[in-house]
Amino acid sequence: METKTKILVVDDEEKICRNVEKILSKDDYDVSYALNADDALEKMAKESYSLLISDIIMPGMNGLEFVKLVKNQWPLTKVIMFTAYASTDTALKAIRLGALDYIPKPFTPDELRLPVELALAGELTEASATEQEIEAMNIIDIDSPFDTDEVAKYTDEAYAKSLSRSDIPVDVAPRPELLENYCQLGGMVCEIFEKVGGTCKGGMKTGNCPQIEARKRKAAKKTQGSDPSKLIGIDMPFDYEEVAAVTGPEFVQYVDREGYAFLPYDQLKKNAARFMAEKPEPTPIHREIVEIAAQQDILIIDDEVAVNNNIRKILARKGYQVDQAVNKDEALEKINQRDYKLVLLDLKIPGVQGLELLRAIREERPETLVIIITGYASIETAKETARLGAVAYLPKPFTPSEVREATEKAFQLAA
Repeated sequence: METKTKILVVDDEEKICRNVEKILSKDDYDVSYALNADDALEKMAKESYSLLISDIIMPGMNGLEFVKLVKNQWPLTKVIMFTAYASTDTALKAIRLGALDYIPKPFTPDELRLPVELALAGELTEASATEQEIEAMNIIDIDSPFDTDEVAKYTDEAYAKSLSRSDIPVDVAPRPELLENYCQLGGMVCEIFEKVGGTCKGGMKTGNCPQIEARKRKAAKKTQGSDPSKLIGIDMPFDYEEVAAVTGPEFVQYVDREGYAFLPYDQLKKNAARFMAEKPEPTPIHREIVEIAAQQDILIIDDEVAVNNNIRKILARKGYQVDQAVNKDEALEKINQRDYKLVLLDLKIPGVQGLELLRAIREERPETLVIIITGYASIETAKETARLGAVAYLPKPFTPSEVREATEKAFQLAA
């Protein structure tokens, strides 16, 4: 008799556990669940599980602490994380700690089934983080306090009591059908319904809410009337007039189809001349810092010169030696010529396909640490870059302190 693959689901919400169990049991998996990390550890001590699916935000031991402990004691157990509090930070940490995937809630059955199948088939690669990196990772400070008194201290008692086990306030609003002027046809409180005395003649004739139908017609007309020549790129799905209404016509004047704003050459020359004329006051640097920094070369790869210059100034004040590249060819040339300790890499550079530059760095300089900087942050790219070895992920815009802190942590790992 063939033994079923055993999966353990860990989540403090039993309803979610049962839903996951129902979804995966249809695929002939043997699914068990635990409502907290301690119960899960007891189960794992008694039985062997091929896959662990764990929530992150849980009372007691959070999911990141849990996966760290699991990968230490049961390194062959595969892990998938899911969470209703998805962020690029916890996505990167989960992958670096050994999780094969990270799924934001809510998810569809297929969005769960696919990573489970890939994980069990060995088609998802586990990140190879060093023991030093794992130990240095901050996995305790999760921004969701579970103690009711602690929440009340910073909010009020009424709000604290309204929280469910997942820190989402429980909806205590009256049932909509009991609200005044609630129209069953449109499923909403309607001012027109009130004005006509609770009788919608137009709706009674057609069986549809006139307001909803009007919105549909307006949306359809807007979609049909879109002029492709006036749209801006995939990552910024706006038209020029919409952008101009917010930013002003001067900005839109130089925006291309990909959403980038390019200044005319004459204006660039003026800006460059002004920048070169400015002489910042030299920042005193202690001798010992300079000696250490001589071994701490950093390369910034970003096609925005202003970003490169800003980061270079921020890090130079701490004594770091900073080099920069603004395009693919320049970046590859510098990576091949020099063994940088750290690279700060932008994800969206013209001419670069996907994570091409990150892969080149990992192949050519596997010891080089990489921090991702991006104005197009997403959970997917956070996961992929973590699998490829990125030790930090900074969404733009970031503060000087965030850049310095990420850089200092990276060099602590390299020490």
